[in-house]
Amino acid sequence: MKTVSVIAFKNKDKDNRFLSNGMDAGDWSDEDLDVHIDNIENAFMIWRKDFSKPTENDVDDLLKQSQAHKKLMIKRFGDDAIINFDVENWLIQYEPINLEITKEQFQLHLEWLDTM
Repeated sequence: MKTVSVIAFKNKDKDNRFLSNGMDAGDWSDEDLDVHIDNIENAFMIWRKDFSKPTENDVDDLLKQSQAHKKLMIKRFGDDAIINFDVENWLIQYEPINLEITKEQFQLHLEWLDTM
C-alpha cells in the first residue's frame, strides 16, 4: 500500500484549500484556516479502517453523527450552543472529495490526532 484513500472537504471557492482538522492544524495565512493541498495531512479526513475507498455513505454517516451531536449540544446548552462539529454547515462551503494521500501523509495525520 503506497497510498491511502480518504475523503477531504475541499473549499468550493478556493483552489487547493481544504477544511482543517481544527484550529491548531489550520493554516493561519488563510482567513478560514483552510489548509493547502501540500499540507493535506492537516485536513479533516474520512478514511476506512480496512483502507478501502470511502464513499458518499461515509459522508452521510458523518453527517448523521454531526446532527446527533448538534441536537445534544442544543439540548444541553440551548440555541446559543457553540457547535464546531456541524457537517451540515460545512457542506455549504466545502465539498467532500476523494483523494489518495501517501502513507507518510496519513501517518502524520494519525500522529496529529494522537496529540488531541
